[in-house]
Amino acid sequence: MGESGSRVAGRALMHLKAIECAHGLTITNKSEIVSEIASRVSDERSVLTICTSLNTWVAMNRTGGSIFIPREVLEPLIELAEIRERCA
Repeated sequence: MGESGSRVAGRALMHLKAIECAHGLTITNKSEIVSEIASRVSDERSVLTICTSLNTWVAMNRTGGSIFIPREVLEPLIELAEIRERCA
């Protein structure tokens, strides 16, 4: 992972930890989400957009002390960020 990828990964991890803290839960597939985001987007603003949407999804779908974010939720968010980055 290059400098940009590690910066993006660090930012994604920070946002996901903030989501966990805000909702008092653990995201069980946090490392997979960080890897997927870091491998596909390069803009820290994209990370913020993706994680803000994930925060909303978590708030609406949490049921206990842990949550798994499905690929079906993450994939469209990353795809939109990729499109935005290409068009910028």
